[in-house]
Amino acid sequence: MDIRRLEAFAKVYEMRSFSKAGQELYLSQPTISAHVSALEAELEVRLFDRLGRSILPTQAAEVLYRHAQDIFARVASARAEIQLLQERVAGDLAVGGSTIPAHYVLPSLLARFVRQHPEVRVDLRVGDSQSIVRRLLEGEELVAMVGAAGDHPDLAFEPILRDELVVLGPVEGPATAAPQCTPRDLLALPWVVREPGSGTRRAFEQGLARTGVDPRELKTALTVESTQAALACVRAGLGLTATSRLAARPLLEAGQVREVRVSGLDMERNFYLVSHARRHQFPVMRYFIEFLRKECSLSR
Repeated sequence: MDIRRLEAFAKVYEMRSFSKAGQELYLSQPTISAHVSALEAELEVRLFDRLGRSILPTQAAEVLYRHAQDIFARVASARAEIQLLQERVAGDLAVGGSTIPAHYVLPSLLARFVRQHPEVRVDLRVGDSQSIVRRLLEGEELVAMVGAAGDHPDLAFEPILRDELVVLGPVEGPATAAPQCTPRDLLALPWVVREPGSGTRRAFEQGLARTGVDPRELKTALTVESTQAALACVRAGLGLTATSRLAARPLLEAGQVREVRVSGLDMERNFYLVSHARRHQFPVMRYFIEFLRKECSLSR
């Protein structure tokens, strides 16, 4: 079966359009149609129902597309293995990162990795820990760094870097907290919290619960979907937040926010390297995982 015909078929399947598939592959629409027609003749089955300007994949197309994805992955793996024989690490690397790792940890690590292996093309994708885990399961990323471990049987979570959460408050205004307070004092102040899928939010709520304070009793003034937004809201005086010391350091050093020390509140946590335990690891992925273990090992 001709790999070029499979590529044309797969792109039509994804785009639901012969013309758009041609644009993506830099081929004319008649060429795309000819590739698909040749496949249909070879398999003696219709792959798409043409309904006016719309096309819909048949059940046979669903089966072929699933196997085509495996074929493309094996071809890419073969290329990568052959490049390793030439002492080359090359290819595409899709990396997921929850908010803190993606903005404050992974960029410098990826820069060093790409300097060592300039033929690697990295696609860094950002989301909260929950969405990154979901995309790993769906195959959108190969490897990720997140702020909260999960318990899915198909995913391998490995603690790789230590982090500490700190409570931050505005320098002045009605939401200003005392420099030292108790966990119960926090209930009287407004809070800027991360979205429910955030590893940072989970670590904060778990730490607070260990002190005997129910996180649901906090006065939530605002819910945001990024660390940068939370920090900006604290600077503006909207409330307190809990975030990584890595993210807080520049603002603390500039005196734009204040650290609030809370007695008995321990919020150390790990960042986790996570990968799909049942998926084939391409050479570039194996090299990157070993690189992260070397650079970020908790044993250092």
